[in-house]
Parts: sequence; C-alpha cells; structure tokens
Amino acid sequence: MELRLRIDDKGRILIPAHIRKKLGLKRIVKISVEEDRLIIEAIKDPIETLTSTVIKGSKDIEKEIPEFRKIAEEESLTRVREEW
Repeated sequence: MELRLRIDDKGRILIPAHIRKKLGLKRIVKISVEEDRLIIEAIKDPIETLTSTVIKGSKDIEKEIPEFRKIAEEESLTRVREEW
C-alpha cells in the first residue's frame, strides 16, 4: 500500500485511522531513519504492561489507572528520548 500524505507547517503527518488500527499504533511510537526512509513502529501500550505487573496494595485499579497511565507515558517518553 502506498499513500501520499501532507506534512503540515509543524512537521506533523496524519496517519489514517484504518492504518493506525491495522498496525496497532497508539499514542507513542518508535521512529527511526534508515537512509532515506522513515520507519514508524508500534510500542506496546504502557497500561497493558502495568496491568500485568499491578502494584501490590492497589485497592481499586480502575480509579488508579489515570495515574498509572501518566507514569507509564512519562516512562515511555523517557525511554524514547534516551534512544534519540
């Protein structure tokens, strides 16, 4: 499949929803540049990772998810920045 997408003034590209869904792209992705190619890869949802390692002492996981999401997103962004 080949698409032609526009890059806006801020350098953003809108990836169509059906492609994001097919590739499992969420809020954070891994991007690499190889020669003249831009490669975008899905990163596992941090919430799924946290859910599999629920912190002991958690009383109501549903109420704590927003805080877990914030921590997971910050950690993911830190890891992405380290790679760059």
